[in-house]
Amino acid sequence: MTELRIDAGKAERVITQILREEKGIPPADAAAVAAIICRRLTTAMPTSPSLDRYRIIPREPPDVDDFAIAVAQKLTEGKSELWNASELWELVYNQGRYLRAN
Repeated sequence: MTELRIDAGKAERVITQILREEKGIPPADAAAVAAIICRRLTTAMPTSPSLDRYRIIPREPPDVDDFAIAVAQKLTEGKSELWNASELWELVYNQGRYLRAN
């Protein structure tokens, strides 16, 4: 399902304009109805963020051989600078898989 995000004030103005222009409702009444619609829409919105933005990775590494080889290569690279832990995390993140909800 597509998520729609719009500023509440902008939504109220758009609804007010539609009610006035297409339904011929007086400006004060259109604004009042638009405010009620927006209040109800705001109440209906989920309070917790969508999980679509979160990446869930399993406890065990995916494709154990591929992951082990990638980590070994990172650890044995001849670098003059200190090895950065963020590089290992990037490997974990890139090779992690989304878990399906049961």
